[in-house]
Amino acid sequence: MSTAAARALAAVVDAERSVTNVAKGRVLNRMEEYVDVERREDGEDASALEVAPITVYETKYVEAQLRMIAVNDAFICYGIRNGLIRVFSRKSGNVRSLLRGHSDSISTLKFLANTDVLLSVDVRGRVMVRKLSLQGADDGASIDVSDDNDAGWTIGSQNLVDFDFAVDTPDGHLPPSACWLPLDSRKPGKCEFALSAGTCVVCYECSLMKKGDAIAAEIDLNAPPAMDGLQVIEFDAPVSCVDSAPAGRKLVAASEGRAYVLVKEDGETEFECTDTLPWTVETAVFASAERVILGNDNNSELIVVDVTQETPFAVQRVVFKSDSDKLFNVCLQHNPETGIVLLSNTRMNTVYALHFEKSFDYIARFEASQPILSFDSHVKYDGDGGATMQLFCLQTQAIQTLSMPVEACIPPDGALEALGSLGTPKTKGSLEHSSSATLLTPDMFGGAELAGDEEDEEEERAAVVPSKKAAAAQPASSEESMGESGAEEEEGEDEEFESANMSESGAGAIPVAAAFDMKQLRATIRNEMRELLNEVRDERRLAAEERKADMERARKANEIAAANLKRDVTNAIAALLQQHSVDNAKTLEAGIGRAQSVAATSAQTAMKSIVGPSIDAAVRAQMETSVVPKMEIACSTMFTQVKHTFERGMADLNTELLAARESAAISQATPFVSGLRQATTEVRQAATALMTDIPNQVAQAMAKVTARAPSGMGAPPGMAPKSVTQGKTLAQIEQRLDPTVEISKLLQANQIDRAFNLALSMSKVEVVMWLVNQVASDRIFGQTPCPLSQGVLLSLVQQLSSDLTTPDAPKKLDWIRDSCLAVDPADPVLRQHMRPVLSTVHQSLMAAANSPTSAPEVRAGTRLCIHVVNSMLSSL
Repeated sequence: MSTAAARALAAVVDAERSVTNVAKGRVLNRMEEYVDVERREDGEDASALEVAPITVYETKYVEAQLRMIAVNDAFICYGIRNGLIRVFSRKSGNVRSLLRGHSDSISTLKFLANTDVLLSVDVRGRVMVRKLSLQGADDGASIDVSDDNDAGWTIGSQNLVDFDFAVDTPDGHLPPSACWLPLDSRKPGKCEFALSAGTCVVCYECSLMKKGDAIAAEIDLNAPPAMDGLQVIEFDAPVSCVDSAPAGRKLVAASEGRAYVLVKEDGETEFECTDTLPWTVETAVFASAERVILGNDNNSELIVVDVTQETPFAVQRVVFKSDSDKLFNVCLQHNPETGIVLLSNTRMNTVYALHFEKSFDYIARFEASQPILSFDSHVKYDGDGGATMQLFCLQTQAIQTLSMPVEACIPPDGALEALGSLGTPKTKGSLEHSSSATLLTPDMFGGAELAGDEEDEEEERAAVVPSKKAAAAQPASSEESMGESGAEEEEGEDEEFESANMSESGAGAIPVAAAFDMKQLRATIRNEMRELLNEVRDERRLAAEERKADMERARKANEIAAANLKRDVTNAIAALLQQHSVDNAKTLEAGIGRAQSVAATSAQTAMKSIVGPSIDAAVRAQMETSVVPKMEIACSTMFTQVKHTFERGMADLNTELLAARESAAISQATPFVSGLRQATTEVRQAATALMTDIPNQVAQAMAKVTARAPSGMGAPPGMAPKSVTQGKTLAQIEQRLDPTVEISKLLQANQIDRAFNLALSMSKVEVVMWLVNQVASDRIFGQTPCPLSQGVLLSLVQQLSSDLTTPDAPKKLDWIRDSCLAVDPADPVLRQHMRPVLSTVHQSLMAAANSPTSAPEVRAGTRLCIHVVNSMLSSL
């Protein structure tokens, strides 16, 4: 088939696909969704991705979570063998360069948003930040590169950061990864990145305005140096990944199957861990500042978690399944421009596009011709307002651009309203903290029905033929030189660059094809493509046979020439020896023996004098520079882990012993306190009876005496004043023995502040709790302004938090929370006392939260109070 016919046929195939083979996904409207990678539900259909080749480069198939390709508006970068990084200019593929510096395979490549600053990390933990630029032949030239005029242009790079952390990644763990944090408008000229290195997360803030190249530096994570902008956050186990939120200073890191949220508050210089996400994860990415997507080791299970609440909770769970083990998803990415989450199944050559708002609501499938090992996404807008998602992919046989329409990745109009959108669940804890837990009842999940279309597979094979033909047309010498090259320059320079324009339009073929019946057109296209494939296969087979025949002929000729040479040399030596006498032969043999002996002795002496010292010095240097330091680091790490484990165990043991001692003291003191209260009540009742009955009896007796006595005699002097004095003394005694009498009077007089002040001044938590039980919280905190003064509120918080082991602890926590919300941190009188008191309250709350004897409702209330107290401390 002629080239023109092949081009016209490819144009017809592309036109038909664009009309009839549009990807059709399905709506995800349940809290737990299952996606069968081998089957499709009714109405669901996959689409072949539009292909545009970049270059031919063979990459070994691996199943790993790597980011080996990065793209921005100006450059395309991808990692190749021996730690080299190939850079192409997107304006002209003929302008390219190799970046050196790494000695191991690249694990992460990322561009800083809206800049040409490239972050690269290799599997040994070496981090480099480079600023790329397109430089002309003369400094005054304007940057205007095209395919026809690119002579003299080069790609320059400036090293801004070069750190070597010397990470030894254990087997079975993901290699180091990195991410950029959003640019801070308050720090112009500054950028910040985060790196997962061994058991640490490293954050570093660097300058974009640095002059000259940075000096390479080795950093020991066990003893990091004091460096401006550097923070090392240690974990107990290797960190598998790290990602940043699209806004603010917030990170998520996965370690030992758990995800941790790290936040740097405004005005702070270091990140602090605020939340732990108790789901089994290996990868984690931010879909928004409020939602995090968690994945397992092969991203076959995705969990959406809301991290805005004090206790994070799962919103949705999507599970990919395969009955024949055809599932390994790599490159979990979220594109913030479109809200689309992308995954690549390397075993099925499939890309999954999941639309995300507050949860996943739509999924579409796209098929490729070869496994996609890594990719980076970029959105391209056309003049009509449409958008195309471009995936710059590192595949096993080539580097290519795969395109998909954005509108095929979002739910159609009315689809969500028809089925009902998931939204945000009203109750927390809808999903269990275990990834394997059953979330909903079985009748809420409908199995995916089988759906397939053999014609789609034929169309996919037809669509990739032009790219295969272009790859076959590469010169054989380029492929041979690529396989034989061992130097770094040859590895990069032997790549063959192809045109990025995949479809050479056959404008005249489309209208003609449209006139035929579609089925007949499909059959004709299949037949033509089969013929074209057969021709290509025959040509390749004939070329291979010819090469094989040439090699066989060359081998036979070499064997014949070697045999003839051997025969001729042997005959010549035999004839020469026959010409000489026996004496000459003996002399010749003796001379040859002496020459061999002298040569062997000289060679041994030279080897001992030259090679011996070099070998000793090399062995000594290797031991001093490599073996001994690594042994010291390994021993230091081992003893550090033992120390941390011992300290953690002793701390847990101390906590348990303190809790047991407190429980024993409470259990022993409870009967004593009850008996003391009962005795106090009985004494109070007896005193009341005595002070009431005795004056009455004395008065009656005096009345009788007075009645019998003569009229001139009166009562004994001082009797009436004594009765009055006894009444006043009784009231004072009762008030002193029972302070609740005076407090009750103050409450009846609506003097609430005085009542609380009196109760707090006695420093008895029992009296304070009696007063709290007498007054409704709405009466105190429902008024504006609050009837209690700031000093009373602060004292109330301190006394209530002093003992949270009593049965009325939940009510104490409610009053602590409401009192903290009513306290004004800016009060000038109490500002100097605020932090010490709140710190004491925080310690009491943490002890109650970590106590194994605390009830679940006490722990829940304690966490809420801790959050309120932390907010007050941060505002001071």
